Amino acid sequence: MKIQDKSFVITGGCGSIGGTVACHILAKGGYVVVFDVLPVDQGTAKVKSYHPDRAFYIQVSIDNAEKLEEACAETLRIVPKGSLYGAIHAAAIAPGRKWSNKLKDSISDFARVLQINAFGTFAVNACIADAINSQYPDDGPFAPRVEEERGCIVNISSAVAHPVPARCITYGPTKTAVIGISQGMADFLGPYGIRVNTVSPAVVASSIMGPDRIPYFKSELEAGAIFPRRVSEPDEVATGIVFLLENSMMNDYELRIDGGWRGGSNWAGPKDPRSNALSLE
Repeated sequence: MKIQDKSFVITGGCGSIGGTVACHILAKGGYVVVFDVLPVDQGTAKVKSYHPDRAFYIQVSIDNAEKLEEACAETLRIVPKGSLYGAIHAAAIAPGRKWSNKLKDSISDFARVLQINAFGTFAVNACIADAINSQYPDDGPFAPRVEEERGCIVNISSAVAHPVPARCITYGPTKTAVIGISQGMADFLGPYGIRVNTVSPAVVASSIMGPDRIPYFKSELEAGAIFPRRVSEPDEVATGIVFLLENSMMNDYELRIDGGWRGGSNWAGPKDPRSNALSLE
């Protein structure tokens, strides 16, 4: 797939990874429509700093299917006709709470993270796929498989999706769900010429991490990554995403960008490994 003159939705496109991907797509001559929750004036100013003419902003929460559908319809109106070719789904949340031996304290967190990270992924994929297909004649649900490539969706999971470590007991399973959703969507959308892949980064120097978590994760990577044993940069994730977009043979694939790090708990140490973590996620 050539990115030039093609349009892509980027959820969470005002964040570190989403914003970096947007700039890569724009540098290759594409168009981006950012879906994010920032107020319209702030989001528009941010996105126009990527490119004044080929970057657009729509305020929408990814867990609201009705608003997502409206945002996709608006996307089709503002980008060149027939140019929508996919999405990079980067929006997610990772709340943290103080440690407690009472697991029920995390139930409300899990419900909220599941709604955004898992349900939101399904909703984004569904609405984007429908919007892409709306650009073509509708031959019914069981029409012959198409030969042309209509697009590509890349969902962002996480290295803690498998295995899920103790400290990520709410966040981790929602990212496991992202991988499952991607697999199902790839199989379902194959006849329509739409590829679906997943990127699973380890620790990224992004806005979702915040400055307080980075020192903890640096020590975790030093102990558990193969090489390099460091926090990755958004650009290293973005270039992986662009590869999945451009290589038309990449489908139903999980690309791990993690330096060989596996985030399970090391129970063989002198103390409970959970005590090192700043919060339960």
